[in-house]
Amino acid sequence: MKSPSSYNSGLNLEKHANGWLFKSQRRYHFFLFGLTLAIIYGTTYLSISFIENRTLSKFENLTRDFSLEWLTVKPNGTKVELSGTPPNQLDYLGLISLVNLNFDSDGIINNIQALETPYTPSQKLELIMYSKDSTIFIFGLFANTEQKASTLELLNTANPEKALNDFSTLKSDVATSELNIAIEYGTRVLNSLPEGMVTISDDIVSVISHFDTQQAAETIAAKLINDQPGEVDLELNLSYPVPLFKPYRFGIFLNDQDSRLEICHVANTSSQNRIISLLTSIIPEHEPDCQIAHGAPSPYWSDLISQLLETLATSTETHLRISDFSVIVISKNKLSDQVIDSLEEIFNGSQGEEYNLQIFSNTDESTQLNPDFLRITKDLENNLTIFGTIPDNSIKSLLLDITTAYFLNGEISDFIQIEETSVPFDLELITTGIKSLALLDEGELVVPEKGLYFSGKVSSSEKYDSFITHLTSELNRGDFVSNVEIDKDLIPPPPLSAEECRNGISEVLVDKKITFDSGSVEINEQTGTILPGLAEVLMKCNHFSWEIGGHTDSQGRESMNFELSSKRAGAILDALVEAGVQRDILSAIGYGERFPIANNRTEEGREKNRRIVIQILENVIE
Repeated sequence: MKSPSSYNSGLNLEKHANGWLFKSQRRYHFFLFGLTLAIIYGTTYLSISFIENRTLSKFENLTRDFSLEWLTVKPNGTKVELSGTPPNQLDYLGLISLVNLNFDSDGIINNIQALETPYTPSQKLELIMYSKDSTIFIFGLFANTEQKASTLELLNTANPEKALNDFSTLKSDVATSELNIAIEYGTRVLNSLPEGMVTISDDIVSVISHFDTQQAAETIAAKLINDQPGEVDLELNLSYPVPLFKPYRFGIFLNDQDSRLEICHVANTSSQNRIISLLTSIIPEHEPDCQIAHGAPSPYWSDLISQLLETLATSTETHLRISDFSVIVISKNKLSDQVIDSLEEIFNGSQGEEYNLQIFSNTDESTQLNPDFLRITKDLENNLTIFGTIPDNSIKSLLLDITTAYFLNGEISDFIQIEETSVPFDLELITTGIKSLALLDEGELVVPEKGLYFSGKVSSSEKYDSFITHLTSELNRGDFVSNVEIDKDLIPPPPLSAEECRNGISEVLVDKKITFDSGSVEINEQTGTILPGLAEVLMKCNHFSWEIGGHTDSQGRESMNFELSSKRAGAILDALVEAGVQRDILSAIGYGERFPIANNRTEEGREKNRRIVIQILENVIE
């Protein structure tokens, strides 16, 4: 209980205060004004604190899986201020992409300093520019703002319809004289390409691009070499379509909700129709695509795929991969003994003796290779399929940009899923992996929680040495596992040129002639001995369209000669198709007596005019 004296003191103080306040109306108004200001200030402070705390909390949640020790985040009024110096351009791009996707740009104050070590998606390059579809990307270094501005102006002027994404930085200690010439030339080169990547390192300009035909690639190569400054070294990697050859591959991921076909190679249309029909019944929500490839690892290839699919059709979270003679079944869940026995039974017969079967069912290996982790598969034509889970859309976007930079001439099939709880990735490590995968002719990169796992093939020991040298220079030995093999038959020789194909036909006919008995359209014995050689040349030159032209002398009615020449040309076409030549590259036409090459008044001249001419048409089969 309080003492009487303290109780009375409290009453006296209250009376004194009330009397002081209310005796002056001016003091009372000042008091109310001050109280209102205090309430407004307190409410504003609490609101700002709430907004700051909510924004900071959201920012911390989004970046908790990233290594951002270099970044300082602090409230600044109703905004969040970012400051610090990122270790490389990749960390900076990842952060800014993350911020732009999740925050209003008006609420962010970006005071991040210039980079000490800029990131470029290659090995210590000064500048890299690539153009794909409707966008041009720039990574790397410029020596000064003038150099950068002139490059951007050249790109914008030549490509007004394309968006320009500039991720470059300035580095004042870069030499400018030769580099200015190289950058200007490299920019002109990029502007002359339908799509491609130009890398500028000191005085070296490297060009990667893809064309629909060999002729288009040769034309642009000649132009670039002709325009090349004397101070610049030029490295060209201009590719064009080559027939799919080896290895035969098949890959499918089976799941209740998200089954998907990765890759499918078959030998002929009947096998193609058979496999597509089976796939449609297993994954009806997708339209499967199987490519017809040259050669075959086994006559039982399609039988093998069918039996494996039928055995695994009801399995969940199971991945089937076949590459030539290697068959791998990976299941996150434990496969039943019955399924395992059925799989092994498929290979007990003679048709399975050449195949190697591996089954990973609910094991460390199956976890390591499961599509829950990032997995990038590349075929011989640089087409990529990417599976896996990534914690954030901005990181996915950046990953796809980097992948596109290295695989310009291929299609990228994106099956990446966004799961906030998924394992965070080291983007620097993945970039190294993507660059290394590009050195393989075909292969696969798997990125689990730690390290990189490579499998695949290269066509020469030189390519293998280059791949291993790159890995060991970029990574420690414990950071990667490589199961890459050398297969010298992996890639077929480049297609023959038009001149080589014409010469091939001429060599077959050098001392021989396609003839028909008088008035006949039946192939005689002499012509029958010539056709196998012609068919062999045409099968090597099936990237061109060919015309088989029939000609006669002037004896007889013109209409009869026209009909006779047409039937003879058609007979040669049918015989060549029967010998193995693709029908869709051949056309037969009869010209009758309209184009003589000798005098029809002599027997010798008429004999020369009775002929079959096989020639390349202008268009090229793509």
